[in-house]
Amino acid sequence: MYLDPVELDSKIKYNGIRLETRILNHESDLEPFMEENTAKQSNINDIDDNLPSTVTLLRTPDGGKCYVVGTAHFSIESQNDVSRIIQAVQPHIITVELCMDRIDILKLDEERVLREAKNLSFNDIIYIIKENGMNKGLLFILSFKLIAYLTKILDLAPGGEYRRALIEAKKIPNCLIHMGDRPIKITFARACGYLTLWQKIKLAWQLLTQNISISREDLEKYKNRNVVEEIIVDLAKEYPVLEEVFIKERDIYLTYSLQLACKPKIGKRGELIPAKVVGIIGIGHMLGIVQNWGKVKKCQIPLIMR
Repeated sequence: MYLDPVELDSKIKYNGIRLETRILNHESDLEPFMEENTAKQSNINDIDDNLPSTVTLLRTPDGGKCYVVGTAHFSIESQNDVSRIIQAVQPHIITVELCMDRIDILKLDEERVLREAKNLSFNDIIYIIKENGMNKGLLFILSFKLIAYLTKILDLAPGGEYRRALIEAKKIPNCLIHMGDRPIKITFARACGYLTLWQKIKLAWQLLTQNISISREDLEKYKNRNVVEEIIVDLAKEYPVLEEVFIKERDIYLTYSLQLACKPKIGKRGELIPAKVVGIIGIGHMLGIVQNWGKVKKCQIPLIMR
């Protein structure tokens, strides 16, 4: 779904929102718009030759460019990378690794995360499970508790790179924010559907009892591609289905979203203008996106949406 950043900012509410997401009709969301942000075009050639190590430039046959920024979700450095690339590229579209069910992350702060985690009552847990089912509900709760833990020890709320992207998008005429990830409820449902009962119990126990110790320095290591690949390999050893659902399937979905965002734009005189896109994506998806780039077809998407 493509959204104007100013309109998007006005719609975000702390108690959450529910907007319709046209899952398989991204093409209809992308309305033709006029090209006005060409004043800084000369900066693009400079940035192309001096990209940060966390940024990968992908191209389309019609001259489109997609600058994929690989980020760590609790990293100030990642936020700065996002600002530098968006300011230099002046993109038509900024694609973020979010879905409409996670839009509230754009207004998230440390105080709110800690307050909600602390005040998570038994009635809240029952409501979440009732709304999402036992399996998905427990996975939601465990994920939220983990996020709250990391927020507390690092004094940073997750998703700062997406909030930074929204700030930068407001400065660019006609720039759109693209919610490019698969709906999280579908991802959780598919993961729970593939795990055996024993695996669900074991995973829940590990998440609840594991003593996690992580520092800012540890998080910054996630900006290194080799470290991320090692983590994915370790994950696959015990729960191979989680790698398939949370990484590989979303690699495909995110790649397709970026391909759609890179379709040519329509200029003032009706001419086709190569797209300039910035993708804000977790570093763990970078390898899969590069491998899938230009190869994902629309017919593949329904298969990972069931």
